[in-house]
Amino acid sequence: MAALCTVAAATQPALMRFGATRLDPMLFAAGCAVVATICVLPVVYARGEMGMLVGRRYRMRLLAISIIGTVVTTLTLVFGLRRIDAVAGTLLLQSEPIYSLLLATLFAGERPTLRQLAATAIIVGGIASAVGASGGAYSPAWAAMLVGMTPFFWQASHVLSLPAMPPMSPICMTAGRYGYASIVLTVALLAANPHALAQLREPLVIGVIAATGIVCYFLASLAWYAAISRLSLAWTTTLVIPGIPLLSILCAIFFLGEHATRRDIIGILVAISGVLLLVLGAEGARHRAATPAQIAEAVEAIHQPMN
Repeated sequence: MAALCTVAAATQPALMRFGATRLDPMLFAAGCAVVATICVLPVVYARGEMGMLVGRRYRMRLLAISIIGTVVTTLTLVFGLRRIDAVAGTLLLQSEPIYSLLLATLFAGERPTLRQLAATAIIVGGIASAVGASGGAYSPAWAAMLVGMTPFFWQASHVLSLPAMPPMSPICMTAGRYGYASIVLTVALLAANPHALAQLREPLVIGVIAATGIVCYFLASLAWYAAISRLSLAWTTTLVIPGIPLLSILCAIFFLGEHATRRDIIGILVAISGVLLLVLGAEGARHRAATPAQIAEAVEAIHQPMN
């Protein structure tokens, strides 16, 4: 499951870049959320948790989480990757641990350790070195900022998610995010450009939307939760984190014809080393299945780029 999660999440920059440059951006964003919702709702129904998605107690929280963690992040990725390539996007997405540390300090009352601060400095250094050396690949600046801010909204949505887990399970939370996001994005599409629906007549359009929604959203999420419920978080993260950016670059090269510069590769490797510094050294084995609260903490620690 950890390996499957790595492969599924690694396809995101290339698939999002491919769809963002060939499809109407709002149609692509709404379509991915709808496909993910169609995939995840049967799982929630089988678990008997459908009522929690629309219950008065959690529906407003789920709507807020959906807008911040799925609607906003999908739009920032789609519109950002329309202008910068997938290799540049891969590097910018490595900024997530920085936002995680910042939000944990501001809202969770945590005090960063010297190791965390050192790891964060390494990640910043890796990203800055690549951006500074090949600024043309990260132009226009507003597009690079959209992609670079995406992990912030992922992490901000976790701050809202944690108080609801438990009693909500992670898969129920995922269904709520996708479900409400599909409604919001579909309404936005119909308001902005309803004529874009005509693109759905083309098999390529349907194929790209289905592949992105199933692989990058639904499959990567389920694989991640399945892995961390059975394996050590540190071990799983150590396997997944280095693999995603490296496989993302390979996907961009083989499927989009992009090329990573030596400085891009060095920057990504430096950023990866900073992430590994954060997760190495914890317990190596999980002796029992994680509780929903433990899974929630795991998601907060490292979020797969699919929501």
